[in-house]
Amino acid sequence: MREKTTSDDKRKHLEFIQDVINRLSSNTFLFKGWSITIIVAVFTAIVTTQNYNLVWLNLGAVLIFWLIDAYYLMLEQAYRKLYNEVTDTDVEKIDYKMSVKQFVGFSAWLAAFRRPVLLMFYGAILAVIIYIIFYNNFEICLIIKVKE
Repeated sequence: MREKTTSDDKRKHLEFIQDVINRLSSNTFLFKGWSITIIVAVFTAIVTTQNYNLVWLNLGAVLIFWLIDAYYLMLEQAYRKLYNEVTDTDVEKIDYKMSVKQFVGFSAWLAAFRRPVLLMFYGAILAVIIYIIFYNNFEICLIIKVKE
């Protein structure tokens, strides 16, 4: 037999969900920081080694970070939906599970991938990389002055 649940149980459950949301939010912030660090490091390597094929590595890095960041954003949105669902549910009817399977899927991931917050960040970086590749006919040295 199940014990009677109280509003304190519901409040604690909402705190657990909010903690997950906060962790996922900090992960997306860290991914953006790491992506900038790696992209700048690869551009530095391109300039110092004059190996312009490394620009393709930057292109791949941006896409990979974008995909992973979209995944974490999708999970964050799923937990926000769970939070709202728990908030609207009576105390006696809450199952106190942390599962978000009903909110997670390929279409939710694609929707997160196209969110403006990710499009503006990764899209801008991607546009700069593509501009460098096509405008300079794969020759970055025309934009970046290398000390000779």
